[in-house]
Amino acid sequence: MSLAPGAGQLKAAQVATAAGLSESWAWKAREQGILTEPHFEDDVIALRVYAFVAQIVWPGQRRPRSARHDLELWQSLAVEAARQTVSDDKTTKDTILWVLEDAVHLVTTPAERAAFDLDVLGGRVAIRIPIGEWVAELPTSLDSVKTKRRRSSTKTAAS
Repeated sequence: MSLAPGAGQLKAAQVATAAGLSESWAWKAREQGILTEPHFEDDVIALRVYAFVAQIVWPGQRRPRSARHDLELWQSLAVEAARQTVSDDKTTKDTILWVLEDAVHLVTTPAERAAFDLDVLGGRVAIRIPIGEWVAELPTSLDSVKTKRRRSSTKTAAS
């Protein structure tokens, strides 16, 4: 499921809006090296996944809310796998990104899902991200962001 090439550059605020997030997530992602300029459509999906995985605390782990949290390897893997799904021709609406504490897996077909469940999952804690649906929604999200008009800053003179 690939978008048209040359879909255009985005501003950080547009990336956040298209991802359905506040701008603060874009700034956090920039600090972590997830977003770098120029921004494109794959950054929308990367930001959405980053905001999701940044909040995960695995069972048995403690993480103080007030402490700064650098990206862990599994989080970086999830973000990069998500970014690649945007341009991957194998991505369909049924593609799932499974995030485990030590790995990530992209699964699309029913056979892949069954094999993943038997060979990898088997009782482990995992997070299921509907990445294919997010990629399928991307053109609509981008269209709405690009067509929004900013308020005019010109003042009208009183007659």
